[in-house]
Amino acid sequence: MSLKKFLLIVLKYAAYLFLVIVISFILPRLIPGSPLNVLAGEGSGYTDTVPAALLEAFEEYYSPNEPMHIQFFRYLRNLSRFDLGISLSHRTSVYDRIAASIRWTLQLTIPTIVISTVFGLLLGVSMGLAKKKRGSLLVPPLLTLQSIPTFLMGALAQIVLAYRMRLFPAIGSVTPGVLPGDPGYFMDMLEHMILPLSILIISEIPAIAIFSYNSTLRVKSMPYVAFAHYLNVEPSKIRWQYIVRNIMPDFLGRLNIQVVTCIVGSLFVETIFTYPGVGSLLRHAINYRDYTLMQGVLLICSLYGVIVNFIFDIINTRLASKS
Repeated sequence: MSLKKFLLIVLKYAAYLFLVIVISFILPRLIPGSPLNVLAGEGSGYTDTVPAALLEAFEEYYSPNEPMHIQFFRYLRNLSRFDLGISLSHRTSVYDRIAASIRWTLQLTIPTIVISTVFGLLLGVSMGLAKKKRGSLLVPPLLTLQSIPTFLMGALAQIVLAYRMRLFPAIGSVTPGVLPGDPGYFMDMLEHMILPLSILIISEIPAIAIFSYNSTLRVKSMPYVAFAHYLNVEPSKIRWQYIVRNIMPDFLGRLNIQVVTCIVGSLFVETIFTYPGVGSLLRHAINYRDYTLMQGVLLICSLYGVIVNFIFDIINTRLASKS
């Protein structure tokens, strides 16, 4: 990959990043009402009042009564210092709140991406390599599964498997009272993670499998594959070196979308199961009109998407330049 192409990609994603910052600043302010009024007790559900000193610090630091362009420049200045502000509802640093929540989100999304990618790829390739129409038998069930929204799948699983059958915990990440370091803490955490993790994996596999299936059918029909069969090349070599290897560029191009949608799906799943990740944090921020917390969550999630797409864009460009 030439330096010119690399710089063009960097400039493109720098523009995306600036757009993300603008959107993360504007969206929370489109919600009617003032966070100061909510936190002061107007329908907020708080039994105590917010200290006047905290409200004065908010007024001084964020200047919510200033014109939008002044607020935006203050926002940029704070971001340049890696300062995401102070959450009024939690009365702590936004950075600290997100850092405490993001590890739970990563505990769900990283295994989901790895397991669904490996299983979906192997399933799709096996379907594509199956003789006659045997592989296509799984396409309708996969399409049906893909059409079910993640939040609906999670809600049904929670009702049936958690509340009715009591096979898994219904909410939370650990049993109340069980602390890190206690005997059984790790197993208790895994038990709470099984159901939301399974929902995420099941929701991600269909899209990966169907894409791998279609790519395998396309590559399998290429002349060089037919010629390899004619030369009696070993079937395993044809499968991995001629088919799987040649679907990887397209697969990686699709995978970056799945990595991003996995985070989006986790936000819904965390909300349903009251899992203490970024999704639950965002719901809390919306309920209490915590502008700064909303800004921080939206910015981090969007930044994640930009970085993922940037990495895959670089990989795909390098693969294209070598082919």
